Amino acid sequence: MPDLIKQLTSLRQGITPYGPAPHKPALLLAVIDGFRKGFLSSPEIDINMELMTAFRNIWDMLVDTKHVPNFSLPFFHLGSEPSGIWKLIPFTGKTIPVTKSNSIKSFRALRETVAFAALSDELFQALSDSSQRNELEHTILQRYFQDKASNLARPYRLWSDCLKEEILYDPAENYARKVAGRLEQMTLPEREEEITLRSYIFKTAVLDLYDHRCSVSGLKIELPDPVRSISMVDACHIIPFAESFDDTITNGLALTPTFHRAFDRGLLFISDDYRIMIHRQLKDYSPDGGIRKFEGQQLLLPRNEQFHPSKERLRKHVMRFER
Repeated sequence: MPDLIKQLTSLRQGITPYGPAPHKPALLLAVIDGFRKGFLSSPEIDINMELMTAFRNIWDMLVDTKHVPNFSLPFFHLGSEPSGIWKLIPFTGKTIPVTKSNSIKSFRALRETVAFAALSDELFQALSDSSQRNELEHTILQRYFQDKASNLARPYRLWSDCLKEEILYDPAENYARKVAGRLEQMTLPEREEEITLRSYIFKTAVLDLYDHRCSVSGLKIELPDPVRSISMVDACHIIPFAESFDDTITNGLALTPTFHRAFDRGLLFISDDYRIMIHRQLKDYSPDGGIRKFEGQQLLLPRNEQFHPSKERLRKHVMRFER
């Protein structure tokens, strides 16, 4: 593995006022974390939320400079490494848009044009072997994060866990004010990534509390294979995030896609006593398999009342669609 170690310890890093950019080694550490935990298992690395979260957690533990934790930059620029360890594969018929400085235009542009990054055979084989994987991790840490490497070996409050605590326990007004303030200070690409990550953590928090069960129909399915775990339930904002900046748990519901759409379109409402209401003009052509049959039914809620949906927000939702 000497050639691979040489490739990983000689990454091209952008020179900035804060020193060499730490993005590429941080992303490679996140990839190593993904292979270790099992959410990555093939040489095709797609742009998924688990990897983005791992990247942000590792960044928070290891990077103390003023660099911005922009995930799209290393995902794109690793593709220009002369070693060929990381090759960008665009969607069929798509061209990856770049700026005048030959960087990716935005996170959205990356997601819309890049299907995945293909790892070199040597890197994939090393990541698939636990002892080689550990050696690569140690090598990257010592080369790029020597002063902070010990953070990975001791208990550390992960960025994602801290954010989940805010979502669960922060007062909604306080949370929304903080988030709005942070987003105002960010560039558009930074905002895109921040909102995407917050939305993912919000989803995991809501679905965990509702036991991955639809709060209207009770639908819940499981697949025993953890690598291919499936959820048929969405985390729904009662008041849209774009209006409220509110990702707190009391602004959330667990709904299947059908009920999520019905709720967002004002076809389904929730009363103050958490009973399901259906728009009075809705005509259901399949009574046995439709949504009218749930009218008057009690909403399925988390056991802890602290996490029940905000009645104030549910009233605002009703008011949005009143005729």
